[in-house]
Amino acid sequence: MADGTLHVAVIMDGNGRWAGARGLPRSAGHEQAHLSVESTVTAALECGVTHLSLFAFSSENWNRPDEEVALLMQPGCWLLTDEELESYRQRNIQISFMGNLTDPRIPDACSDWLRTTAKRTASQHPRLRVTVAFNYGGRQEIAEAVRAHTASSEPGIQEDFRRHLWSSYLPDIDLLIRTSGEHRISNFMLWSLWYAELIFTDTLWPDFRGVHFSDAVAEYQKRNRRYGTVSS
Repeated sequence: MADGTLHVAVIMDGNGRWAGARGLPRSAGHEQAHLSVESTVTAALECGVTHLSLFAFSSENWNRPDEEVALLMQPGCWLLTDEELESYRQRNIQISFMGNLTDPRIPDACSDWLRTTAKRTASQHPRLRVTVAFNYGGRQEIAEAVRAHTASSEPGIQEDFRRHLWSSYLPDIDLLIRTSGEHRISNFMLWSLWYAELIFTDTLWPDFRGVHFSDAVAEYQKRNRRYGTVSS
């Protein structure tokens, strides 16, 4: 946490396993996900979180079955429903999207939805800024920043480089939560995770609720973040 900000990121994992355990198609797990997003966003407000980043679709997810990818290209159906977006707007919650959003594989209807959603929830002083990583890969973000930085006339220092990152408008991540029992960061916000605290939970994402989020924040607040120094 720095300057009163608290940035929590969540790798939302386990939708397919949640559906498989119930004998349902994988799509059912994705369709259940929006309930977890809504509960998490509400808990983030209650916990005083200023920035919440959600990993929705990775650059590697294009390798999934075509039917599943087609559903994931409809975020208004499984991630943020129209009713929830209106609730976010009324609560002064801003939604932004980060990733390779000009990728020609993204259908026009999806691109239009991303732009409309960002415009619809735009706010100069949001209570909470929610960033959805969509068609995002951490290595690609850094590679694109290197390309842009090299082409610029700026000095070769970290802060000048950082301005070229997709996530340049975000503070560094304080806490990363990953659901479903996996213990890896999966190419997510590699630059921003440099000194993040990590919490892994066995709870599958469709079962994840505000109480799980609040518990993770409470655990984070007990930790001593030393940034390479020693305890006082």
